[in-house]
Amino acid sequence: MRIHAITPYSTVNGPGLRTVIHFQGCKFKCTGCFNPETHSLSGGTEMTLNQVLEKIPDDVDGVTISGGEPFLQARSLLALVTFIKATRRLPIIVFSGFYCDEIEKMKIGRKVLEKIDALIDGRFEEQLLSLNQLRGSANQTIHLFTDVYRLKDFEKREAEVIVSPEGEMFITGFPSKGILEELNLN
Repeated sequence: MRIHAITPYSTVNGPGLRTVIHFQGCKFKCTGCFNPETHSLSGGTEMTLNQVLEKIPDDVDGVTISGGEPFLQARSLLALVTFIKATRRLPIIVFSGFYCDEIEKMKIGRKVLEKIDALIDGRFEEQLLSLNQLRGSANQTIHLFTDVYRLKDFEKREAEVIVSPEGEMFITGFPSKGILEELNLN
């Protein structure tokens, strides 16, 4: 599977302490996307399922899968969520630019949805920037497929700044427009 980045620990991409796996490649290229570097279908790093699984620390409360667009690599996504559920029994949240009804029509879309606990769906609409819940724009919907989470678990909107050992700075989560403007990232 082609992966853009893996953040071993995050507290802003879903409830609790989570690992965030960013798939590489997105055809939507939504205006104002926070992760445009994930758009290239040839970028990122090719990783095996085991290499990705090894990057998930033992002490996390869950896994968040984002992008790019995870469903462009649907077979790899299904393998990943299947193994996480079977071996680690961790709750899984997936962010997708596809809407839930579009995913359900995909060849293995329903199989993926059966393995995850929550889906935050829909293309990012810059003019509908969300100021509440764990979503980028107000048109996006939080779908709960199990009883692991409640909608109130998705109310927190924060951002994290991560500095790599090489000195590179990354922002993850949901920074306000003001923060992005201050950092000249918008």
